[in-house]
Amino acid sequence: MGLGDYQFILYPFGNEPNMTEDEIEFVGFNNFDFAQAVEELQNSIYIINDPSSKSYFSFDNECYFIYNDGTYKVEIELNSGTLAEKAEDISVRTNIYKEEGNITEALRICRLLCDSLNLCCWSMKLRRTIDLNNVNDVVNVVSHYNKLSNRS
Repeated sequence: MGLGDYQFILYPFGNEPNMTEDEIEFVGFNNFDFAQAVEELQNSIYIINDPSSKSYFSFDNECYFIYNDGTYKVEIELNSGTLAEKAEDISVRTNIYKEEGNITEALRICRLLCDSLNLCCWSMKLRRTIDLNNVNDVVNVVSHYNKLSNRS
């Protein structure tokens, strides 16, 4: 994750976040269907599989999607860039400092995937799980994003 990104990690319900000083991992035996995640993304407007935009060339092409409505962009990376039948996480990120960043679209994509795949949402910037159905949590994320980007 770049310093200029606002990133969410979606992980299976029932797994637990385990933070160290340097990283976060999600411990548990639950996973979700990779193909179902791809289907959800492909059925969403403005989201396409676009391996030409991926951050790391070592990632499998099937793992990288981008939301691009011509104004805003949100990157979506499945299973830490590794193609698999069962997946463990989804990264959703948007830029904080460029006008192309859009926290509202990032949160909408997170909600879509969490609802359809039974996932939880971890905010890397807030360093905690957020409830996308809780208005206060969503408002706190948007306010934090705006504070960081000076768009308030």
